[in-house]
Amino acid sequence: MTTKDVGAAWENENRGTPWRGPLRQLAVAVLLVVSGCGIRPTDPIPGLEAPSGPVENTSPALYWVAAGKVVAVNRPQGSLSGYDVVALLAQGPTNAEQSRGFSTEVPFDAAPATVDRVAGGLDVNLSTDVSLLSRTAVQQIVCTLLGIQAVGTVNLRGGGHSLESQKCA
Repeated sequence: MTTKDVGAAWENENRGTPWRGPLRQLAVAVLLVVSGCGIRPTDPIPGLEAPSGPVENTSPALYWVAAGKVVAVNRPQGSLSGYDVVALLAQGPTNAEQSRGFSTEVPFDAAPATVDRVAGGLDVNLSTDVSLLSRTAVQQIVCTLLGIQAVGTVNLRGGGHSLESQKCA
């Protein structure tokens, strides 16, 4: 029997019977999908309480200065603590960022810093006098911190002075 003979025999055998061959296989596959493959519903499984509170952004942006304005620049994936943020802002942009025209107004002596979460937002204690910070430096710190943890406002303290309830403008 040749291939041509086998094909003709199959056509004669399956003529007028739609539930044979590929159509039957398709129908069985659809039936399995529709029936859920035998998975039955269950009651909810108890677990731990869902997390609450502000979420820390794991793809942080640092705010640099470009053409006199504070601009967000994304950094690689990874979490940054408040101390890291202030230290990074004080160190200034990377060479690649500098070549794109970014700079910093956060003084080098602003770090180390501590960041504490409080009821209204964040308390940030800098190693420098906050009354000497430029408005741009304040915005760099505040916008970067609130970009990581959107928690309200930032209170900056240092050198016996404080700047209360700062927001990213």
